[in-house]
Amino acid sequence: MIISLRRLLRTPAPWLIGILAICLFIYWPGLHGSFLFDDFPNIVDNPNVHVTSLTLREWSQAALASPASELKRPLSMLSFAANEYFTGSHPFPMKLTNLVIHLLNGVLLFLFLIALFKLWNRTLAVPFSKNQLAWIAFSVTSAWLLAPINLTSVLYVVQRMESLAQTFVLLGLWGYVVSRARLLDGKPGMTQLATVLCSCTVLGLLCKETAVLLPFYAALIELAILGFEGKDPAVKKRLHLFYILFLVLPGLAGLAWLAPRTFGPGTYIGRPFTIGQRLLTELRVVTDYIGWTLLPLPDQLSFYHDDIALSSSLINPPQTLVCIIFLMGLLSVALWQRRRHALLSLGLLWFFAAHSLTATIIPLELVFEHRNYFASIGLFIAAADIVLLLPLQLKLVRWLAPIGMGTLLAFTTALRAQEWSNPLRLAYTEVAEHPLSPRANYELGRLLVIASNYKSDSPFVPEAIKVLDRARLLPGSSALPESALLLLAYHTHQPVDIQWYQSLETKLRVQPLSAEDISSLQSLLSCEVQDKCPIRPDQMLSLFLAALSHPNPPSRLLGIYSDFAVAVLHDYALAERLLVQAAATTSDNERYRHDLLRVRRLEGNKDATNVLSNETQKSSSVQVQPQTAVSSTP
Repeated sequence: MIISLRRLLRTPAPWLIGILAICLFIYWPGLHGSFLFDDFPNIVDNPNVHVTSLTLREWSQAALASPASELKRPLSMLSFAANEYFTGSHPFPMKLTNLVIHLLNGVLLFLFLIALFKLWNRTLAVPFSKNQLAWIAFSVTSAWLLAPINLTSVLYVVQRMESLAQTFVLLGLWGYVVSRARLLDGKPGMTQLATVLCSCTVLGLLCKETAVLLPFYAALIELAILGFEGKDPAVKKRLHLFYILFLVLPGLAGLAWLAPRTFGPGTYIGRPFTIGQRLLTELRVVTDYIGWTLLPLPDQLSFYHDDIALSSSLINPPQTLVCIIFLMGLLSVALWQRRRHALLSLGLLWFFAAHSLTATIIPLELVFEHRNYFASIGLFIAAADIVLLLPLQLKLVRWLAPIGMGTLLAFTTALRAQEWSNPLRLAYTEVAEHPLSPRANYELGRLLVIASNYKSDSPFVPEAIKVLDRARLLPGSSALPESALLLLAYHTHQPVDIQWYQSLETKLRVQPLSAEDISSLQSLLSCEVQDKCPIRPDQMLSLFLAALSHPNPPSRLLGIYSDFAVAVLHDYALAERLLVQAAATTSDNERYRHDLLRVRRLEGNKDATNVLSNETQKSSSVQVQPQTAVSSTP
């Protein structure tokens, strides 16, 4: 029995259980943190996610409740609704669910890599043993599980969308390589291959759009390792036909659909950068991702990266040109070495492929670490191949390199999980690491306001005013700090600085109108309607007119202005025109049609103002505390 136990411990399977346990232990403190950023519009303040019964109507509404995507990401939204129904609205069980998904993905990754490395082993002149392949798979999986760059995909609740999508990506790739092994052995497997890849792509897309890259990842396995070959010569033709039908043609159709939405007028109106600036800046961002993945230092990793300087040309800043040379060099190595060092090639190609959506022309925000959830797998595979290139005489180094990297990754993730365990600690850490980040400073101010509980004698009030006043002056800051300052001053009976109104109006008029800016108006209107903020009607009107001075105002802004038109201006005709325009500018227009009917019913009713005010208070998801920033991140 002792011999059997020793033999078992020489295999990586029991050690993988240990890594899963270590991962659980490291992440545990972070599970006690709070909701953050896009968690609020997607989950906390999204009434359709808060299901209270098992009726088909409620769950159907929950499935289509995502405000972040035209595809609605129904499987992800249903998982949030399930958390709400069975475990309540507390963030701990939601974060724990995310951690379980991450651990499950680690197991899937290990099984997939073993199957992948077996195919790669067939191409080697001197193949590895099965146990050696398993240890390589274990090393990559362990690094990926413990990597701090993947922390936000676990502790940032809404990014379950990303981790759950990659669950189906890993399942699809595992099924693909198993089917390819059958084809290499001359057995039937083409139907199984197509079924697995297509079904997992569809299921992944129901979680998040990044799963659309699954067929691309599979094609890169062919390019780097298998060469579209099979024991039967007909396999190559069938594979080529498959990829034409399920990768090339859908890719062209996707580009045709995306082009007018990306290059059309107004696409980048809500962003503080142009498409050219985005493409140049992403060269530096993607380069940073490599460093944050392979050599993560605690002061580099952060949730907020909105203080990043934009690249306006290849030499401004100079790092832009350096990064493009570096990335082109990596891509050249990946293509040049795909026959001699297939794993290095595949890993690098996967990294670039994973960023082909989020780091190119789509007008997303510039930096988010969770975009590396799959991309980091590629980098760790490439790193493993580099370690394998070391001479056999350096056997000790080949063992110590992955152990050293794993220790660094685990230590850094543990530090970050401790930071995430307390929202105020995280906020202070973010400001310390990114003092020029408007969002980090605003988040700290918002949490200080909440800690004050709007009590005028709270010691948090002067600190909150100081932090928010600093946040509003930072370059690129949205209108949220000003609205938070006004809310705090009115609720705690502090003097209102006229500069706050002036700064707020200037931002709404001059800066590109963002979702955060619209949220600031919504929070102020909600406070005014509830008679908790004595805002003069002319002041509120000036703010709305400043926001509406931009061309093609968003439907959400028009809808909020219509509430103001009825509840404050008592102008029903204006409200009707605004709601008609709002319904015409969005495909999701049911709400505006409903509000239009409500306004028409109320028109002529002398008690309409009070009725509408009550309904506005009930329906508004905006609390009378500072708004959480809202983005349109992927």
